[in-house]
Amino acid sequence: MSASSLGRKFILNLPSPSPQSILFVHDKDAQAELWEGPRSGCAAAARLFAVDEARPVESFQNFLNKTTASARSTLWYHNESPANPELHPTIRASLRDSTTLADPRRALHFMRVIKSPAEIELMRETCYVGAQAINMAMACTKPGISESIVQAVLDYSCRQAGAEHPAFPPVVAGAARATHIHYVANNQLLGDGDLLLVDSGSQRWLYNSDISRTWPVSGQYSKHQRILYELVLAVQKRLIELLSEYRPPLDQLFDSMCRLLGQHLQQEGILPRNIDGNELIGKAYRLCPHHVSHYLGLDVHDTPLVRRSQPVAAGMVVTVEPGIYIRPDDDSVPIEFRGCGVRVEDDVLLTDAGADVLTALCVKEVADVEAIVGKHSL
Repeated sequence: MSASSLGRKFILNLPSPSPQSILFVHDKDAQAELWEGPRSGCAAAARLFAVDEARPVESFQNFLNKTTASARSTLWYHNESPANPELHPTIRASLRDSTTLADPRRALHFMRVIKSPAEIELMRETCYVGAQAINMAMACTKPGISESIVQAVLDYSCRQAGAEHPAFPPVVAGAARATHIHYVANNQLLGDGDLLLVDSGSQRWLYNSDISRTWPVSGQYSKHQRILYELVLAVQKRLIELLSEYRPPLDQLFDSMCRLLGQHLQQEGILPRNIDGNELIGKAYRLCPHHVSHYLGLDVHDTPLVRRSQPVAAGMVVTVEPGIYIRPDDDSVPIEFRGCGVRVEDDVLLTDAGADVLTALCVKEVADVEAIVGKHSL
């Protein structure tokens, strides 16, 4: 089916003793399909999309007029920001005094933040695809290649493994460019001794992965690179344990990240030892000024109407992504750590038994990373 045909589908749940779903689609049309690609058509759409009935989209206006005119009804429709502006006037013209408008977004977000068993399997697939793509990018990394080559490897690996496309424009940031959190130019050469921070993901069957790793371009972390990397990795592992054991809301997990980062940075002499409490948390936040987690699924930053202050629950998939970003001109930290950006991010399924790291295939232990970097020829 073409993108244009997908954009015109509507599902209505009708008030009745037995709720009924009707899907309005473009019917089969040989001339249109010659240009736009094949359509399911009404005959196949009901079975394909698991609804009770499928009708031609051309009958949508007449159907809506009759439905809203016959009785008091509630129309669940995002009126303030319509998804399909072309059909918005049709829907507005059908409204009657007896029709109540209700916005479905909040209800839908709370429904989709908890994944069904089928959705969990799709999330496992896309996380597998995204993880193996980063492993391949590590294996192809060598001094002298460009960030754009690494991006090409990520894209090719994802598509080869069955993804429709990347989940988002990836970050492929070498050296001090990694201290810019959303660096996406990805066009500079990688030097011997640089760290490379990659944030990428895949979309397969509409579900997304989101993974970050940081590795040495030469294949060996320097002493101070390793200190920063192992620090971030230790914090990430502890945060995943907290999710598994205590199920804190994501905002509380963020507070834990700031506290843990601050403590570890103090232990390594990167932050002063004579500060604590909110001052320490504030200095840690300055070095990691982004949230540690977001919901993941049909979108990368999924279900934004489910606030991160909500308790987490089994069936949610969330990211865990602490980082440290020390600008080259940051004279508040020792000079040997300046110009380094490190992030480690995994996708985690919350279950009744704890936390399942869906991206565990993507290597992150120092020995494993050093064993894979540069081992594949382009």
